[in-house]
Amino acid sequence: MRFFSWLHSFGQDLRFAARGLRKNPGLVAIVVLSLALGIGANSTIFSVMSAIMYRPLPYGQPDRLMVIWETEQRRPDSREHPPIAEVVDWKKQSHVFEDIALTSFTESTPVAGQGEAENLRAQFVTPNFFHVLGASPALGRVFLASEAQDRTQTVLLSNSFWKVRFHSDPSVLGKAFNVSGVVSTVVGVMPPGFGSFYGDLDMWVPIDPASARYSERKDHWLMAIGRLNPGATVSEAQVEMAVIARRLEQAYPATNKGVGTRVEPLRELREPDALAIRDATEGIRRARVAWSWPWTIDATIIR
Repeated sequence: MRFFSWLHSFGQDLRFAARGLRKNPGLVAIVVLSLALGIGANSTIFSVMSAIMYRPLPYGQPDRLMVIWETEQRRPDSREHPPIAEVVDWKKQSHVFEDIALTSFTESTPVAGQGEAENLRAQFVTPNFFHVLGASPALGRVFLASEAQDRTQTVLLSNSFWKVRFHSDPSVLGKAFNVSGVVSTVVGVMPPGFGSFYGDLDMWVPIDPASARYSERKDHWLMAIGRLNPGATVSEAQVEMAVIARRLEQAYPATNKGVGTRVEPLRELREPDALAIRDATEGIRRARVAWSWPWTIDATIIR
């Protein structure tokens, strides 16, 4: 009897609430909108956190992949991207790392020339980036450092972009785009599933760290990723990079005085850090580490 009495009382409460809501449609709209926004935000955050924290890195032997930061020697916990030219010296002097590459984050960039305006997601990388991650193109080849010129360059397409834009046409090789005034020829397409660890993207653009344009060692907008030699440890890498930092401080006192290095596993970058969340969600960007690429991309097919 108590249950039926409670059920009857509950039904009366519902009818009373329904009558009240019918009299205040504005309040109903606010409540529904608030619930929708709350559920949507929580779903987005859960998806991002799941991708960042729980899914393994989709690269071969990911435990050997490290991020190399520049730090202030008086503040060893600080983190900054190194100058682009720095990686040239690191590669020459390091015996712990098999190879060291540079990469930007995934940048949403305005695109014009293909009908309506759209955004193109590009990642700027050194040519050895793919080797460091243990990946090879499914079609064509990777670009070369010598192909990163002021007026011409070569680019790679993501598999998803190739399928959607070019309908998986293998003749895409040799097609050219206008990328911020630079004629950019497609030389390869990466395999399905390979992409930025910061979300989907459309193409990779080459960076040559040995170029004279970076010789002043003032360009701090690319992240350094290194692959340890088999059997090497993070501690060994940290000790070696500290020694190299002291050498570079003597070689380049104007830019490297008081500058140290910090080596961390790449997987730790996938923790709930605003660095990662910024590019995994279009709405949360430029939160902690601010960098900018001064070029825009006009992806007009010109042949």
